[in-house]
Amino acid sequence: MKVIYAGYSKTGTKTMGTVFNEFGYNTYDWLENSWYLGKDWRRIIKEGGTVEDFRRMYEGVDAVVDVPCFIFWEEILEAFPDAKIIFSARDEDSWLRSYKKEWESDSEDPGYVLLQMLSYSGWQHFQFKSATAQFVLGTLQKWPWVKMQYNKTLWRRNYRNHNNYVLHNAPKDKLLVFKLKDGWEPICEFLGEKVPDKPFPHANIGATLIKTHLKNHPIMKRMRREAMFTLGVLTLIGAYGGYKVYQNPASITGWINAAMTRFKFW
Repeated sequence: MKVIYAGYSKTGTKTMGTVFNEFGYNTYDWLENSWYLGKDWRRIIKEGGTVEDFRRMYEGVDAVVDVPCFIFWEEILEAFPDAKIIFSARDEDSWLRSYKKEWESDSEDPGYVLLQMLSYSGWQHFQFKSATAQFVLGTLQKWPWVKMQYNKTLWRRNYRNHNNYVLHNAPKDKLLVFKLKDGWEPICEFLGEKVPDKPFPHANIGATLIKTHLKNHPIMKRMRREAMFTLGVLTLIGAYGGYKVYQNPASITGWINAAMTRFKFW
């Protein structure tokens, strides 16, 4: 592990992920954590984890960003004591608006909601997302299409407490407090990397992450293939059921009566 980004979600996590990828780092963002380590994280959130857990989970990983790693930066650092820490923050009111918009866009995007409902991998991703939201925000999302309950007071306090904790407890010789407007130079000097000959990236502007990932990310493409398979199976089942009803229209009455009796609708 080379670097841990300990800034809260919506403080440049996608930009930092792009920066680390530019350096050729094997980077785990929130989607990689969900895909490869979702079951591990759900267990850790429920039961706790050990240094050995984190060392095993991130063996061969160079950089981590976003949820849930920014909350567990201290445990990851304990497992990889040579890692460095980069931290960034933003104005609380701006952060609140941006984070609220991000969560709302998740539940309002029909493609994203369907992926979570119709694919096994998508449903596992939702379970991870719901579990992490509960400890990061103190709010539970029960279903993919349900908006996250917005608690301005709690979200603000969680954000403030996290930022203060990092600044007071991260080893000063391993910590870079970074502002996105500072560009490549401070990060490259801190990590010992060459300054790229290109503009500094700015990713996920306006909470467009989900739309971008749905189109381009290989993990989302895998979920999409699974969802298409599920839709195909459901279509075949529906067509077969329709054919059987067409052959014997009276059978539908028997099915309805059996269902009404079974579930005690009368």
